[in-house]
Amino acid sequence: MKTTVLAFILFCCLGATPKRPVCSPVFTPFKEWLHRYDAERFIIVEGYFLPTTEKGHASKFKVIRSSDASIKINGDYEVYEYGPFGSSCEMYEMGANIDKEVTGKNKPRLLIAYKGRSINGKLVCPIFWDAGVNATDNKIVTKEYDYNSSQYILYECPVSLEEVWNQVSKGRVVTAAWKEQASVKSN
Repeated sequence: MKTTVLAFILFCCLGATPKRPVCSPVFTPFKEWLHRYDAERFIIVEGYFLPTTEKGHASKFKVIRSSDASIKINGDYEVYEYGPFGSSCEMYEMGANIDKEVTGKNKPRLLIAYKGRSINGKLVCPIFWDAGVNATDNKIVTKEYDYNSSQYILYECPVSLEEVWNQVSKGRVVTAAWKEQASVKSN
């Protein structure tokens, strides 16, 4: 009996108890978010990030086009990302801190946001996509990290930005295979 109790205690103390899962959110490429577009669940907005001097606050986004009337044109919205965070993968919204390299009126972006969470002056985007994608020159270009090569790869949507907006107005976005543009060394 003592041996069984001692064995049980050792079994528990040596880490045989179930471990907490480590949070490792799954990266979903932007092209998949765009392909999954559903007007009941998502909002697509075009605009640009406003320069900010405040640290620790969500970045502001000036909307110039929206797929949903609840998001006002020329409105400024704080941007958040929603997903599993922390060691226990708690689902919550976290304010976006956008790099200055994608900020400014001359650097248009396309964002996908959750319709049900994008209320009260917020745009809430899927985890990893709070900065959206480049929407310059009637093109949509995404930059995604390739862990095999340790480089960023630029992908271009095979249809124009205007065609995507035409499809959004019909409630669905269909794109063919995205074209790889270039590889860019990571910093």
